[in-house]
Parts: sequence; C-alpha cells; structure tokens
Amino acid sequence: MTGKFLHIAAAAIIFAGTLPGTEPDSSVTGSNPSEDGSGGITLKQWGEFYDESMTIESEENNLFSNSHIRQGLKVDHLPGINLMQAYVLVRYGRDLHRDFWNNKTEAGLGLRIRFFEKIFFAPYVELIRGFYNQIPGHHPRPGTRQYTDFRGGFIFWYGWDTWYEPASLITFPGHFTGEVYSELNYFRKDRDNIILYVHIKAGVRMIRIWKCACVGYGAAYIMKDTNRDFWNNAAEIGPGIWIKPHPDFDLKFFVEWLRGYYYGIEGRDENPYPQIFDDRRMGILLWIGW
Repeated sequence: MTGKFLHIAAAAIIFAGTLPGTEPDSSVTGSNPSEDGSGGITLKQWGEFYDESMTIESEENNLFSNSHIRQGLKVDHLPGINLMQAYVLVRYGRDLHRDFWNNKTEAGLGLRIRFFEKIFFAPYVELIRGFYNQIPGHHPRPGTRQYTDFRGGFIFWYGWDTWYEPASLITFPGHFTGEVYSELNYFRKDRDNIILYVHIKAGVRMIRIWKCACVGYGAAYIMKDTNRDFWNNAAEIGPGIWIKPHPDFDLKFFVEWLRGYYYGIEGRDENPYPQIFDDRRMGILLWIGW
C-alpha cells in the first residue's frame, strides 16, 4: 500500500473505536453511578455513531469520509472494572480519489473495558469481516475482495473543555481547552502490524457567541509502527482552529496548517514523498451517543 500517513492515521483512529477531538459521553463511558445511586452492577444498552470527513491538501485535496455505528450492552461497576461494553459494529469508508484502502465496508463484534472513572483508558478487541467496495481506482486491489481481521489494543483520552458562560451572550479569550489522545493497535491482516498513534491539542477559546465557541490551538501528531511502513512513521505539528456550535453537541468544524516529517524509516514500500512536507487539513467531526 502506498499513500501518505495522514489518511492511514485517520482510519486507524476511527476503526480503533473512539473519536479524537470529542469528549466521551458519560452515557457511554459509564462515568456516572447507577441511577438508583447505589453504585451497584447495572446492565444497559448503549450505542454511538461517529463520522469524520476531511480534505488533505498534500493528498491532492482528497476528501475522506469514515463512519461507524456501534450498538450493544454495557455493564457498570463490575468488581475491579468500571465499565465493560460488548457490541456489534458497522464501519464504512470512502474517498474522492477511489483508493481501495479508503473504500471498504466492515462489520464485526467487539469488547471494550474501562478500568478508571475519570480517565478514559480502555483495552479493546474486535473480530472483523470486511470487503473492499467495487469502485474503480488508480491502484490495483488485492486479489481477494473480502477479508477477515482481528484487532486489539488500547485507547487513552483525557480532555478539558466543559465550561461555558450561559448567562453571557459573548465572551472573549481566557478559557484554556485541549486534549491528549493515544492508541496502540494490533492489525492481524496488515502483516501483524502494531501501530502507535498520539496526538496532543492545547489552545485558548478566542470567542464564544452564545453557545458557539471558536478555539485556536496548537496540535502535534506522532505515529510509529513495527512494520516500518513509511506512512505510519511520521510526525506533524502546527496551529489550528475549530468551531463547536454547542457545548452539549459533539460537532466540530476544523482547519489545521501543519509541518510534517517522515522519520526516514522504510520497510517494504519506498517513500516517494519529500521527508519534510507542509499540509492543510479541513474537516468535520460528529459523534452521537445514546
């Protein structure tokens, strides 16, 4: 597979089972005690929908869209475990350039466990059955359209952006916001590859009009893998802006201007791109939980 690491990173994040740039909702993470206040074991249904769509300038302004739906059961407050989620899932990916690795549909079963109440740290496993969508593209597809995969790893997230001033119509700079997100993923189908992904975003809310906030921030992205694929061995840093229309609705519009650097590590595929590159991303993040 060839292609710059950015869209591979996006796919890894979404397929791993969480959402970058969006605060996990308490109805999904189980951070609240049971409704009767006893804190005892409870069994409930849960679900989530996530979509990430973005354009990447260095990929000839290719437009990527990746979505997933999870539906299942969650068990709160097991001994030694804050939350356990079992679920079925469906994922769909599409891009404008019709690269086969970005155009696929997957379904499967998964299990995710959270041990801590105030920090989102969740090991997970997923068994996947997928197929590449029949869309003519520039790169030849693998010989087999269908595939099976086993994935596992962990997800870590910590963020701060929960306060706004409902009594004020307009507020100006001074409120800090940000997040730290990391995941370590194993993909059996990709030659038993293990991929580490980390991003850090920190900034200041520049203005809020009623409940719509505009935040300026600095971002850093880091990727590393065991197969030495060049697209998974790179780092980026730069400024960005996001707009969030409502604090209680996980929807963000964002743009980022980045300087990237490939580590110079090459495995089976040679890197056809310059080692240092500039990029711009624009996109939308949407998450809905129930």
